[in-house]
Amino acid sequence: MPALPPWLLIFPILGALVLFHELGHFATAKLFGIKVLEFGFGFPPKLFGIPFRGTIYSVNLIPLGGFVRMLGEEDPTDPQSFARQAIGKRMIVLAAGSAMNMLLPVVIFTILFALPHETLLGGSVIVTSVAPRSPAQEAGLRAGDVILAVDGEAVTSPSDLIALAKNRGGEPIVLSLRKASGVTGLASSPEFMTSQTVRVVPRTDPPRLKVVDQVTNPQTQVSVADASRYDSNLGVGDTMTQGAIGVMIGLTNAKFGMTTEPVWTAVISAVKTIWYVLSFTWSGIAAGISTGTNPGIAGPVGIAQATGEIVEERGFSQVYQMAAILSISLGVLNMLPIPALDGGRFMFVVIEWVRRGKRVSPKKEGLVHLVGFAVLIGLILVITFFDITKVASGESFLR
Repeated sequence: MPALPPWLLIFPILGALVLFHELGHFATAKLFGIKVLEFGFGFPPKLFGIPFRGTIYSVNLIPLGGFVRMLGEEDPTDPQSFARQAIGKRMIVLAAGSAMNMLLPVVIFTILFALPHETLLGGSVIVTSVAPRSPAQEAGLRAGDVILAVDGEAVTSPSDLIALAKNRGGEPIVLSLRKASGVTGLASSPEFMTSQTVRVVPRTDPPRLKVVDQVTNPQTQVSVADASRYDSNLGVGDTMTQGAIGVMIGLTNAKFGMTTEPVWTAVISAVKTIWYVLSFTWSGIAAGISTGTNPGIAGPVGIAQATGEIVEERGFSQVYQMAAILSISLGVLNMLPIPALDGGRFMFVVIEWVRRGKRVSPKKEGLVHLVGFAVLIGLILVITFFDITKVASGESFLR
């Protein structure tokens, strides 16, 4: 029997995440005495349903998540209707789905940190290339230099350096280095390296330079010769991006070991990981908006392809981490003030609160959500088109 393609894993993953999301709405609605007409697993058409205490628990044909159907979502006539409830209760019910999606990654990452897992214990952060006209170049850094510490704080991984530099944007920092030998072929030999400290001011807004044959504006352009020395993959027409300092870095002499964490510290590590994911995602979205480029947003096809690549390249164990990251994304996306999403409905409740209880008419609100839903579907179709094009060209979704 042939093995199933790994990208099919996205269906149970997304199904579980959406179902978990809907469980948040369901639980809080029940808690506040709102009548839940139906709690469905999957999407219609309905296969069968079991009534229990006024709620139909249904199983539907399309196994991608689920849904909650509450009484009077826009009609406050019945005392048990959603629309009849106090503003605070409705806000909680609407936000509960995203809250569950944010809670799930905490649980996943806590378990992963508490179980035995391979951890980077340390290594040497080495400069592999230096961007032209960057703070690193001005400070005299060059390929082969090893960064030992930032302001006396030891650096043992690339993420250490990135975090320290990002948090000190616009402020001078002191890098402790083992300088590479100027003799060709001896750069990695410790006996030919010397210690040195340099002062660097990380940038808060690193430039994005267009790669050209001949530079006419150094503020927005970089020559293909300089760009290729920094990143050999860059060619004319590409955009050269760089970090706060302006270096590409790698890790040498890496040491790994199996470690475990107590549950209480595992929770802290999980929250820190989620915060890092949120910060990284926001930075990517902000950069995409400012430059008009895709910050890495993918639709269902792209997510499925990325899932398959993760399983093939990194193993099935990494799927749990991807599920946690997808859950974070789902939670954040649903609370954006976009009509047809929870955040859009939440926005109308906020408007009602600002207007001191005066509601927007259900007809107008419904129309806004309908238009928003149509726009959202159109956007998904556009993203899917580009995802399919990327898959057809053989490009990776992980790079």
